[in-house]
Amino acid sequence: MGSEHVLGPRMTGRYVNKECQHIKCNPKGVAKVAELIYKAITKDDFGRKIWQKSDLNPRGLSEQESINWIFLVDTLNFSFWPDEGAVKFGVKDSSGNLQTGYWSLCAAINRAANVGIPVTDADFMATATKEQIETIFRSDTGGEIPLLEERVKAVNEAGRVIRDKFFGSFAVCVQRANKDVDKLLELIVDNFESYRDVCEYKGRAVSFLKRAQILVSDIWTCMDAKGLGEFHNIDNITMFADYRVPQSLVAFNVLQYSDELKNILKGKQSMEPGELEGRKGYFIF
Repeated sequence: MGSEHVLGPRMTGRYVNKECQHIKCNPKGVAKVAELIYKAITKDDFGRKIWQKSDLNPRGLSEQESINWIFLVDTLNFSFWPDEGAVKFGVKDSSGNLQTGYWSLCAAINRAANVGIPVTDADFMATATKEQIETIFRSDTGGEIPLLEERVKAVNEAGRVIRDKFFGSFAVCVQRANKDVDKLLELIVDNFESYRDVCEYKGRAVSFLKRAQILVSDIWTCMDAKGLGEFHNIDNITMFADYRVPQSLVAFNVLQYSDELKNILKGKQSMEPGELEGRKGYFIF
């Protein structure tokens, strides 16, 4: 992934778990959640079918069109938290239901596509202006989408790269990976700066690769592990360093925070190492 000295997500998890001071793992909590997940899988309440059932995910598109839609969505899949006291960003879907968080992103992109805006076209993405992106992500609640300028930058970069290196389609990037998850992650991280989720922790270069791994997983899920969605080593990806997951695992007593970290979180203070530990500590299992 650009450098042999950067720890991949799985090794990063192990390293952070060994070095972290503010988070501990509770084996009893792990066993309890593992049992809950197992039961959900056996009842078909968890897995690829759930993702495929959502009307907000790709419907009636070709394989290439679906992959380009997923690529755009995951390029923008970050930071939906409003500032303190601000109105939360939300978009109504085609059925008139208000969507927030990640689903508001999907609803906005679908809304734009339905009125003829070529949102997944590489040339459009490469040259889209702030005003155009702002129009696509206009809110139905009065709340603005966070980090608009960062999203414009990410879309422009993604469009330029797939236009100049991958013949205008992210599906070509997937093809070049030849069903190898590790190769696809390498292609993503090496070519798209906004996916390069790497930082330093206690003297080591470590990586989250949250959205890069989500991108691979979404393609695998949408394609039902067939065609360009087939990967012979899909188990090489880890859980994703999201924000809701560690919150849930604390609630299930899988992760236990130090009093110092809990006070930082309750006080809504900015942090660096604690935030890293919080995002990485949960997928080492």
